[in-house]
Amino acid sequence: MTDTQIELIENQLLNLAIEGDRNATSQYAHLYLCRVNWEQTRSAKEWQGFVDQAQDAQAWLAAN
Repeated sequence: MTDTQIELIENQLLNLAIEGDRNATSQYAHLYLCRVNWEQTRSAKEWQGFVDQAQDAQAWLAAN
């Protein structure tokens, strides 16, 4: 998964969160925190956590 793909997921979640979807807000918050953790460390472990969270968010978006 590329950073561009993750950004698209973040934008979709953010738009839903702005519209008042609490579940999207939660998904966005988790994904954002994973991004911050990765940006602080740039470790492979944090990157994998970030990608995993993005995939979870993508699956949530597809189901909703």
